[in-house]
Amino acid sequence: MTRQLGILGLLLSWSLPALCAEPWTLERALQQALTSNPDARLAQQRIVAAQAGLEQANAAFWPRLQLQSSYTGSDNPMLAFGSILNQRAYSSSLNFNDVPGVDDLNARGLITVPLYAGGRNTATRKAAKANTDAARQDNEAVRNALGFEVSRAFYTVLKTRQFIRAAEAGVNSFEASLAAAKKRLDGGTLLKSGVLDIEVRLAQAREELVRARNANALSMRVLRNLLGIEKGEFEVADAAPATQAPDSGDFSGRPELAASRHRELAAQEQARAAKGGYLPRVNAFGSVDYDYGWKYENGGGSYTAGALLQWDLWDGNMTRAKVAEANSNLESAREEQRKLLLALDLEVEQARLDLKAAN
Repeated sequence: MTRQLGILGLLLSWSLPALCAEPWTLERALQQALTSNPDARLAQQRIVAAQAGLEQANAAFWPRLQLQSSYTGSDNPMLAFGSILNQRAYSSSLNFNDVPGVDDLNARGLITVPLYAGGRNTATRKAAKANTDAARQDNEAVRNALGFEVSRAFYTVLKTRQFIRAAEAGVNSFEASLAAAKKRLDGGTLLKSGVLDIEVRLAQAREELVRARNANALSMRVLRNLLGIEKGEFEVADAAPATQAPDSGDFSGRPELAASRHRELAAQEQARAAKGGYLPRVNAFGSVDYDYGWKYENGGGSYTAGALLQWDLWDGNMTRAKVAEANSNLESAREEQRKLLLALDLEVEQARLDLKAAN
């Protein structure tokens, strides 16, 4: 068994370097970027956070159960007498003008049930749902942007390689021309100015070669960063699949637009939730208590149940300020959507012109 494990480990040690040394194709690079790029991971975490916010909004519709406990000691007549009654320890010999000090251990179970909140809970849940949908659309937008950037970086690597080959060919050509020119100069069939001209052109060609190599190194670094690769061997394949431009310039299905619409919906619901502050709130509640005191070594239980109506008749203009803020956020979301429409229209037209120029 140990021998088999050793052989398996040896095979893995041979195969892993081979996999690392395998040139990166465009398809493999796209898959790697969608799983390892920090922007892609951040988009996923935003979805998780938005879903957690939705769960928090849903929690407002559920009853809340609490356990409370306290221990007190007092000789205050009202508190002491109340503790004696709660402990079921009252006797006719108790002097109300001289109530002794008592201790009390209280254990309470409390349940609160929301019945009506002026529509705030419902609006908050709808806003959280819209924000979750917006986060999912943002994730799709990030994936699209990563696909574009990886493809552009990949093709830039291939393009700079062609620049290097062209620059190397130019350097080789001028070096051969310079050698021939020097022979002609020695033979008296060429002026020295002709040799100097070729030397200047050779220097320019070598400068272009350096620039091409630097551009290739930079494009390789950009592609590597997009893939989230920090160290190790990195080699890019020397070919890429052909691409075709879409026939239509319609961008109505872009995830950026869908995310913007969901944010507008969330802002609308948040404004509705803020207006709910003008309406009353109704909650039902119930509690079970047990009190025990060591002074009388006795204890007893009790319960309380009821409903509570709360209506803020004056809150220092807090609700009005929240409504104004929510309405402003709603208008901002609408303007952001309008700005996005204009930007996408410009982006599509610019891409169409760039494609025409490239062709």
